[in-house]
Amino acid sequence: MSEEAKEAKKVEAPAEAGSDKTGKIGLILAALNLVLVIGIGAVVFLQFQKEKHKETHTDIDAQSEAHGDAAAGGGHGSESSGHGGGEKAESGDHGGGHGGGEHGGPAAKKGDQLVTLEQFTVNLATSPGTPPRYARVIIALEVPSSETAQEITQKLAPVRNAIIDLFNSKRPTDLQGGEGRNFLKEEIRNALNSFLITGKVKSVFFSNFAVSS
Repeated sequence: MSEEAKEAKKVEAPAEAGSDKTGKIGLILAALNLVLVIGIGAVVFLQFQKEKHKETHTDIDAQSEAHGDAAAGGGHGSESSGHGGGEKAESGDHGGGHGGGEHGGPAAKKGDQLVTLEQFTVNLATSPGTPPRYARVIIALEVPSSETAQEITQKLAPVRNAIIDLFNSKRPTDLQGGEGRNFLKEEIRNALNSFLITGKVKSVFFSNFAVSS
């Protein structure tokens, strides 16, 4: 082999070695860049996950607080409803006692109460062979308390029955004058007081009193 060929081969060998060395360095740098990119991506991902987790906790806390407020509001609402129901029931009891009768009575007040009964149309006692006669009247009862007024309302059937029986026993002539009507009022008062428990009838009043001819 000539001297020139040997020299050319010696020159090519270092050049190839330098090329291999440069290629290895490039690969190392590429690997470092890849690792760096992966590391940065991991840091960004972890930060994102941390922020997302924090927002999730914030939402959960906000929802829990909202549910707590709603529950508290519901509790107060139920309590208010309970109080309202109680007051309504109490008003109903007083209304029944004060109103009384079948048509109701005066507004609630302390002291004596008036219970107005539905109009009576009752037959009177007549002699055989004579045309039937009847009386038409509205009766109001004065009682000492709303409890007694309520008792009369609850006992309307025996109250009306006692009054009708007394009218049936009267002749038309018995009711023509004031004395006969006052005597009937006293009979009605005594008859009702015989079975009332919470109080006694103080007075009996007639209105729209009429006897058929």
